[in-house]
Amino acid sequence: MLPVKKLPEIPEGITDQKAFCTRCRCLHSIPRAPAAHAALDLMARMDKELEISYLYGKALGKMFGVLICRSETGKTVILKAFSGQYNGEWEIKGWVPPLFDVNAFQQLNDPMEEKIKALGKMAATFRPDSRRYKEILNQRKQLSQQLMRDIHALYSLHNYRGEQRPLARLFPKGRGIPTGTGDCCAPKLLNYAAINNLQPQALAEFYWGRSNRSATKHEGQFYLACDGKCGPLLGYLLCGIQEARAS
Repeated sequence: MLPVKKLPEIPEGITDQKAFCTRCRCLHSIPRAPAAHAALDLMARMDKELEISYLYGKALGKMFGVLICRSETGKTVILKAFSGQYNGEWEIKGWVPPLFDVNAFQQLNDPMEEKIKALGKMAATFRPDSRRYKEILNQRKQLSQQLMRDIHALYSLHNYRGEQRPLARLFPKGRGIPTGTGDCCAPKLLNYAAINNLQPQALAEFYWGRSNRSATKHEGQFYLACDGKCGPLLGYLLCGIQEARAS
């Protein structure tokens, strides 16, 4: 039985989420403070929304996010998302889906993962200093890199100007794409809102569960989107948001 938790207070002077857009060469932003109350509401019912014991085990905690939107009819819509997978699942009813088709991902990923694991087992049958061992590891590395490129090609990002771009086009040429890029809460939420003609009003992300291994994230604390993975995406995803909110 998990202990009853005292919810944190909304921090004073919570800053807006900002990101530079390479499309229009300017800075876009979305307020965070107005969404903090919705985030606190989600924290209060986390044990009803999900099987949260998962967040206190070996997997540790994870980031969650809420996006307050206005529909075309003026109705307030609150979206929620978790980063990456939740207990091995990409999709959970009531939560915003990932930026790719899950069936297409599984058809691509699962057979290639089997080949990569098989190569790892094969390599283990040879001496680490042998030529064959190094050849197998190199083959496994090449397969892994190709798999990541193919997986990234499945990601499709939409902004508020009705435009769409693949993930790779949002990173400078020659720069590697970090693992997990596009799987964080903010990209999921903003992309879903853009596709469904919802006008974003405010966005807030928080951490829930056991602190991460580096102890840089703690339960109930609010955080800005990460620079390394989300930074190159958010500017594009927020492009046109000022016009959308004003309309």
